[in-house]
Parts: sequence; C-alpha cells; structure tokens
Amino acid sequence: MKALLSSLLLLAATAAPVLADPVLSVISPGAETVELDWKAIEALPQTEVKTTNDYVEGIHSFSGPLLRDVFGDAKLAPADQIRLTALNDYAVTIPAADAISYSVILATKIDGAKMSVRDKGPIWVIYPMSEHEELRAPGYNDRLIWQLSKVELVPAK
Repeated sequence: MKALLSSLLLLAATAAPVLADPVLSVISPGAETVELDWKAIEALPQTEVKTTNDYVEGIHSFSGPLLRDVFGDAKLAPADQIRLTALNDYAVTIPAADAISYSVILATKIDGAKMSVRDKGPIWVIYPMSEHEELRAPGYNDRLIWQLSKVELVPAK
C-alpha cells in the first residue's frame, strides 16, 4: 500500500507540470523572464487575422494574441527591437514598430485548429499581409518565424 501511495504521489508530481509547461518565454528589460503556458496564452485577448503569405496557399484565418500584448506592462517604443527565437534556436529581429503599427499576432490556430510543431506551431508569428500592401514587400515573409519559443524586447540605445 505504501509503495502504491508513493507511486501515485510521484505520478501526480510529475504529471501536473506537464499540463502547465511553458510554451513561450517573454523577456522584457528590467523584468524577470515570464514563462507563459497555454492557459496564460489563451487568457490573453485573441485576435483573428485573415491573410496569406509565401508559406501557405490562399487566405487562411490565423488567431492568437497580439505580439504587443505578451509584453504586458512593458512599453514598446517604435525604435525598440523584438528578438524572436524558434524552438531550433533560429532567430530574427524585427522592429517593435511593426507590433505597434500592425496587428502582428502570435498565431496558435489556423482555420480554428491548433497548430502542431509539424505544422509551423505551436506558435507562428503572422503579419496581416493581405490588409496592408506594404507588408507584401520583400523581407516581411522572413519575419514570419514559426515554432516560436521566445520573444525578447530589446530597447533602443
């Protein structure tokens, strides 16, 4: 009986963190890194963007929180940069002005379905390219980093 109780406690201790595993690390200057799990990401206001890009055929509906919202109280300035890092450590740096001026989202769903790692998930940075002609310029597709795992606000110097 004692072995069974120990096994159940061990199972409960190891199973609980799996449900709340961090999905996205958010780093802001002068603040501790915040680790967001699915519950925290889904608790943020969700935005839908219907758009296309070089990696999909046709218009799709993407939904998730706005990039600017994951920084909470941190104030984004147009001259700041945001460093986006994927699960495989691939990284791009974008101007914070993009997140301020446009509805850049951290898409967690495409056409209502959660995205798996195999399908550019769990988080894919999406720009509203179909709504803004200037976002179709060369270079913006390079900012559509998928399998996002970390966002870092880099203040202007």
